[in-house]
Amino acid sequence: MSYIAARTLRISRWACLIPVLTLLSGASCTRQPPAPDYRLNATVRDIMKSMVDPSADVVWNSVATIQDTSGTDERSPKTDEEWETVRHHALIVAEATNLLIMPGRHMARPGERSGTPEVELHPEEIEALVNQDRGVWIDFAHGLNDQMALALKAIEAKDVKALFDVGEEIDGACERCHRHYWYPPDASTRKQK
Repeated sequence: MSYIAARTLRISRWACLIPVLTLLSGASCTRQPPAPDYRLNATVRDIMKSMVDPSADVVWNSVATIQDTSGTDERSPKTDEEWETVRHHALIVAEATNLLIMPGRHMARPGERSGTPEVELHPEEIEALVNQDRGVWIDFAHGLNDQMALALKAIEAKDVKALFDVGEEIDGACERCHRHYWYPPDASTRKQK
């Protein structure tokens, strides 16, 4: 076989492969993205009830002034173990904010409803609001995370006043999100569903 004939044969073999390679490269562009490395087992409602609410209560209640008929009780962590307990609960809330914003997480299990629709929206209504603009949802979660970072800083410094002061900011971060997503627009005129 002559040099020209051999070269022509090699070129024709490559020419036959070009449509196949083009087809394969086009197919790779239309493939679905890979599944995430994480698995969602809990709903937002589950995370709120099992992690955020109880742990935030530990942080809030760790510093308080309680006055009653017996006098005034100043409550704050005293021992290293008490400070560590508060720190653990602050970490739970901080990390829960990341869990809340993971793509694909639903507000509640299918069919779950609000027990008090005059006070709170049904889960599917909340989810629809979140899906309209996930950026706002993420901003609210980051706002709570920011406040928990300040709480953790106060805890590390064992600064009772700073921990007390940030408690109000933590409450404000929670309430801003609840006003936007959880409460009905007008609870007084909302119809029972």
